[in-house]
Amino acid sequence: MLITQIIMKQIRDYPIVSTISIAVSTVLASEVIWKLVQCSRSKREKASRVHEVIIFNELGEICAAVHMRNSSMGSQKPQVSPCCNTHCSLRNVAKIVEQIDRAVYSIDLAIYTFTSLFLADSIKRALQRGVIIRIISDGEMVYSKGSQISMLAQLGVPVRVPITTNLMHNKFCIIDGFERVEEIRLLRKLKFMRPCYSIVISGSVNWTALGLGGNWENCIITADDKLTATFQAEFQRMWRAFAKTEGSQIQLK
Repeated sequence: MLITQIIMKQIRDYPIVSTISIAVSTVLASEVIWKLVQCSRSKREKASRVHEVIIFNELGEICAAVHMRNSSMGSQKPQVSPCCNTHCSLRNVAKIVEQIDRAVYSIDLAIYTFTSLFLADSIKRALQRGVIIRIISDGEMVYSKGSQISMLAQLGVPVRVPITTNLMHNKFCIIDGFERVEEIRLLRKLKFMRPCYSIVISGSVNWTALGLGGNWENCIITADDKLTATFQAEFQRMWRAFAKTEGSQIQLK
């Protein structure tokens, strides 16, 4: 009570100083609260960020018959439940699909061969959401049997290939890479951006039925800032190197 009386007396005796003091205190308090909110948000975001190794092996398909029975006609996503197989290939594919379905602004894919219908469907969903997609592939494998790259090119996805007999043997995908998102922001002259964070998917596995459900393969999904930036920089370098020329453009069929 005494403290309150003292404060009120100070306000009456020194109104200007008191007003300035209250204003400064309010601003400082707001800054402290905002910093606490940002810190809490940052911790939640870091906790939700993915760092995972996916292993594909000979045990991944022992549950395939069960999934076939439980799958619904025309389903766009892998039906992973119920499944007791910890090595389930379908569940592993669903983890990649999940990340693609979270894409907000960009997907840059460098892939040697791509025939997976599940993953192609997830790319098409991203395209329908307005995500900007670019693909780099091998000059011969884009025309391999069952290739989904030609189909995506027909939907308007730009595809580039190297003009060389050497293989474009990369298998990585960057989702919402920081450098690429910033490029899109400047291109579209956006002042406000929706929340997103960078993801890279990389490993030995090609996006094919055999790679995802028959071979011994590995795949890393990570939100590590340094790794995503490194992969994004290499994609950007290759994209510029495989500039639009007659030889680097795939022929739509």
